[in-house]
Amino acid sequence: MRGIEHGKSRLAGTLDDARRGRLNRWLLSNTLRVIARWRGDLKHCAVVSPCAQALELAQLAGADAVRETTAAAGLNPALGLGLAHALQKQAGKVLVLACDLPDLTVDALAALAAAAREPRCMALAPDKLGSGTNALLIDANAGVEFHFGEHSLQRHRAWADGHGYPVTIVDQPELAFDLDTPDDLALWMQCAPAHLALGN
Repeated sequence: MRGIEHGKSRLAGTLDDARRGRLNRWLLSNTLRVIARWRGDLKHCAVVSPCAQALELAQLAGADAVRETTAAAGLNPALGLGLAHALQKQAGKVLVLACDLPDLTVDALAALAAAAREPRCMALAPDKLGSGTNALLIDANAGVEFHFGEHSLQRHRAWADGHGYPVTIVDQPELAFDLDTPDDLALWMQCAPAHLALGN
């Protein structure tokens, strides 16, 4: 997660700093709540961020905090830190999950896990445009190279094909809808939890 104050910068023209911070805090807290319901706890969950507030929130919820370093700045290097942390914890599989999925559910995560149950299989959840990657699940020891960013779904599929990992695409609306643009926010706010009160 980029951070509480600096995350979702593309929404800066729509939300002032206070409301954007509130949204980022809710997105992280909600993601952790759903993961906790899915797994039973957060002892196998880690949040990677350069943001002290985000890491503190993660630890208070029961997740591990992995601080993004200057040397590993940027999403893909930061995910490398998260993967290294998972391997130190002797993880069998690793799930990379975007933190801006407001409709995330336990059922969607269970479907993703089921898609990668077989060894040497990669499960990918595309974004709503079908070109980005909102979630990736693979064996922790696969030596996966992360390619999040433009056309990441195609890049992840190409990596999997080149390394002999069958790919399963998991089309779940709860995993596809992410808050990237003001239009996304406006659509979601039509049915957003009332307690967010982002417009006030």
